[in-house]
Amino acid sequence: MATLFFHGPRRYLRRRVVALTFDDGPSQWTPRVLDALRDHDARGTFFVLGTAAGSHPDVLKRAVSEGHELGNHLYSHRDPLELDEGELERELQRTAEAVQAAAGVRPRLVRPPYGGDRERVARVADRIGLGPTILSSVDPEDWLESAGAAIASRVLEAVRPGSIVDLHDGLPETNRGHPTREPTVAALHQILPELARRRYRCVTVSELLSL
Repeated sequence: MATLFFHGPRRYLRRRVVALTFDDGPSQWTPRVLDALRDHDARGTFFVLGTAAGSHPDVLKRAVSEGHELGNHLYSHRDPLELDEGELERELQRTAEAVQAAAGVRPRLVRPPYGGDRERVARVADRIGLGPTILSSVDPEDWLESAGAAIASRVLEAVRPGSIVDLHDGLPETNRGHPTREPTVAALHQILPELARRRYRCVTVSELLSL
């Protein structure tokens, strides 16, 4: 059965764990995201665009080697609502193949761009051996924001044990928001030490769901 997750089941709420996720990469900003995660002994999940995977294979290989997880964010960042069933399946398959070619691992987790047509995405992903399909419980809309402090404030105000936080480390060709991911990188330098101070552990989505 196709599965959608916004965050972990309620049994997680007693455990101080959180999943930081990053969409639309890899990009020129992803190495600095990885640096910040490394410096705070944190793990993240990167939902990769198929169109970007082949341009930054070393970045994806580094992410895997440092214990992070790669997911599937479709190939072209088109809204799934605009895709017929065959197009959606091809977007998922092409991304899985591109990430495997670049990083040596096949991503199973899926996140639809814009959260569009999530139930159908989950169903198609399940049919071709991918999934679960992951949404989020904390969305600071960092892709629209020019101030890292504002992003950090939104995350830290909303985060709870078991949260899945939706951040962005790349710019799709269809970008409708801020023209860089510098604010997100800046926000991480506030988010990560504060989460550590609150005794949160940053884990991958799969680790969060398996606890």
